[in-house]
Amino acid sequence: MAVLFRSKFACYASRAYPLLSIARAMPAYPSFPPEPFQTYNTTPLADFCGLSLAQLHQLLFHPLEPGGVVRLRTEAPNEVLEQIPFLRLTEAFLHLLHREGGIRLTPLGALPLKYLRELYALGFILEPGVERGVHKLHREIDSLALTTLHQTTRLAGLARLARGQLLLTKKGSQLLAASQRPVLWHLVLHTFTARFSWASHDGYASPTVGQIGWAYSVYLLARFGAEMHPVSFYAEHYQRAFPSALVDFAEATYTSPAKQLASCYEVRTFERGLNWFGLVSVSQPALGLARPQGLISVSPLLMQVFEVLLEPG
Repeated sequence: MAVLFRSKFACYASRAYPLLSIARAMPAYPSFPPEPFQTYNTTPLADFCGLSLAQLHQLLFHPLEPGGVVRLRTEAPNEVLEQIPFLRLTEAFLHLLHREGGIRLTPLGALPLKYLRELYALGFILEPGVERGVHKLHREIDSLALTTLHQTTRLAGLARLARGQLLLTKKGSQLLAASQRPVLWHLVLHTFTARFSWASHDGYASPTVGQIGWAYSVYLLARFGAEMHPVSFYAEHYQRAFPSALVDFAEATYTSPAKQLASCYEVRTFERGLNWFGLVSVSQPALGLARPQGLISVSPLLMQVFEVLLEPG
């Protein structure tokens, strides 16, 4: 599944902005490419909110690498890592597996209710439906964060399934050491953004909106987050960078493709993805307004875990 997702991811990126496909296919030059290509690739573009084609290419295909626009801070102190909910939840899950010596999954392959309640009670990531009394926590799928936790832990190689039991791996045991916390954080972030499919929890038509270019969303938040903006503000910038993303919503019947894209982007990027990592929060829109009118608040944590180059070029 992970290999298939990465293949779809790369295919969609090329389709979302055709010039990126051209850039990937260009031959390697012994020194520098011809001047017209070099100039165009490094020219800041309004559609990319001041970034060049080369910089957006890097954000899409090699996010967080040294020298890029968005970089992960390598020496984030422990007090910063303590503020990342999904990391804390992952650590708690690994400690639970270590304590229990493994846990037997349900016949459907889910986490048993006893452990779901234990993890949920920690309060790291709360499920809106549970908190509002719409439904109760009876099964793993009643909490999207816990379902994701189960999947990402296995994708990261921190736990493995053997004869119906979920066991802590040697890798997972080693990364429980306090000295290995930064390594675990990097692994958790990489697994969530590059291997786990964000589309697996919703019914939106696009398989990759929000997840493709997630580092570009971090750039947008760093650039504009000093002031509160509605979700639609960020969704419009995202759509300008990836205009072909609208194709996935062309068959929407009850609303426009642009509104569907904005709603999908809000749910995956802000309600879940970056929110689960403590980087943003979304205020509920006023009664009668559409979801994309909710206001985005950027947490100081964003710039404590990422370094973002805000100068163009």
